[in-house]
Amino acid sequence: MENNRAYIKHAILAAKKAGKLLIELTPTIPLSAIERKKLMDEADRKVHDSIYETLRKAFPNQRYLSVFSENQSFITDGALWIIDPIVGLGNFGHGNPHYALSIALNIDDLTHVGVIYNPVFDELFTCIIGQGAYLNNNLISVSKTSHLKHALLSTRFPYDLSKEDPSTLNIYHDMTLNTEGVLNHATATLDLAYVAAGRIDGFWAKGMNAWDLTAAALLIKEAGGKVTTLSGNNHSMESTEIIATNGAIHKEVLNIISKKIKETKT
Repeated sequence: MENNRAYIKHAILAAKKAGKLLIELTPTIPLSAIERKKLMDEADRKVHDSIYETLRKAFPNQRYLSVFSENQSFITDGALWIIDPIVGLGNFGHGNPHYALSIALNIDDLTHVGVIYNPVFDELFTCIIGQGAYLNNNLISVSKTSHLKHALLSTRFPYDLSKEDPSTLNIYHDMTLNTEGVLNHATATLDLAYVAAGRIDGFWAKGMNAWDLTAAALLIKEAGGKVTTLSGNNHSMESTEIIATNGAIHKEVLNIISKKIKETKT
């Protein structure tokens, strides 16, 4: 337990430091597509390096996983820091404030610590395994919405929908018809944090990475929610898909997704 407190202390320090840099790099005027791509690439690397250097200084012998890692194989023994420097990179490039950074720590294939930080609104989501979920040091919990028809959901489409099977848009269509609405902020990790805080009732997506989901999955569990794969199996660090809800609507969400995937295959 003491170790987890030390881990999250340094993760928060890393997040806050990198968050200041992220604010400084955020464009304040519209950019051309070429300028935006250059800024996004440079900012993603700079913010990553800021997080990495802060954590590396405190924990020099531990291992790290991110989009910039040379070896992206999953390590299930010992400590592994999982970093996403800019969640919602496209939003950041357009100056849209719906973006964040994410840091998680896995030890022996179990997530112990999660931090998600939106520096624009100074919203810091944190969790330690077995100790609840917090937003700026205030305990948070998932929503109490009990039926899908009253739920507000969110999703994140894959980058190239033209290559996706029809179930992706079919699921979105049916979810829209059976809920109060479906958002697509293009920021999976931050939307998942919103599920933990009760701002959104559920989220689903596929084609994800460990750095998209690890911190958020623990945050939702600690906030009392439920996390599975699209088929309803246990979610793990290797999972590239997710359903995360307040628990009460999970079965309804899973039923729609399962039905549409099955229809697509027949």
